Amino acid sequence: MKKILVLAAALAMMTACQESMEKRAERDARELTEKKCPMPIGDEGRVILERVEFDIPSLTWKEDMLLDLSEGSELNYTEIKQVLLNELKNTPSYKPYMTNGFNFQYIYCRMSNPKDTLINLTLTKADYQ
Repeated sequence: MKKILVLAAALAMMTACQESMEKRAERDARELTEKKCPMPIGDEGRVILERVEFDIPSLTWKEDMLLDLSEGSELNYTEIKQVLLNELKNTPSYKPYMTNGFNFQYIYCRMSNPKDTLINLTLTKADYQ
């Protein structure tokens, strides 16, 4: 009986200390930004991940990127959305967030003028399911 009580108490303590998925996402985003950003994406250095944030009220994982794009260049929004969607579906670290129905927002600004937003795209559960 004593062993069962000790085991039950230990189990209760372990489950009480678990953080919510929202808090985990917020922590993961903060740690990624602190440890790795700014981080070049790909070998060419044309895309840089500047910051990652998680907004708990909207359940949104947000990535701010800088894109080296010359003036007058055009972007194919549909193609970019498909590439981001494929990356989201094929990246194991996003799986727990998708399981919880989080949103994923990607904001691309021009590297030469970070106030110039080129793309602001949000993928929702309806997109990646």
